[in-house]
Amino acid sequence: MSRTIDYNMLVTNTMDIINTLEHDSMRSSGKMKMNSNQILALYKLLPIYQDKVVKQKPTPTKKEG
Repeated sequence: MSRTIDYNMLVTNTMDIINTLEHDSMRSSGKMKMNSNQILALYKLLPIYQDKVVKQKPTPTKKEG
């Protein structure tokens, strides 16, 4: 049984984690030192996930007329 990976959600969640860690790091320099390795690792993973996002065409809408 194989599972489908939703890369759109993975990119969104990764950005949320990065934003949370960066916001937390702004509060003190000690937090920045603690979070820096995780932030760097997430920024390295982000382009890999973004490359795997399937570009979907928007669904055409009916024009009434």
